[in-house]
Amino acid sequence: MLVDDLVWALFKRHWQHTLTYWSVFFSFGLCIAFLGPTILALRCQTQSTLQEIFFFAQQLSLMLGSALGGIFKKMSCISS
Repeated sequence: MLVDDLVWALFKRHWQHTLTYWSVFFSFGLCIAFLGPTILALRCQTQSTLQEIFFFAQQLSLMLGSALGGIFKKMSCISS
């Protein structure tokens, strides 16, 4: 009973953070669940191996992340 009261008190105090974390993990789970069948269909359509598709996806993500990081870095320098 004491643990339940403590958990409920923490939830009432930090419900915004809890809702935010829950929504982030929920949306991340939906994205991963959506990509699973999509990657397999892409493998069949391009007649390539999963290793080739994952290598391409990794490199594409690296390039996009670096580009967006540079844009956000420039924006933070301009605003300060």
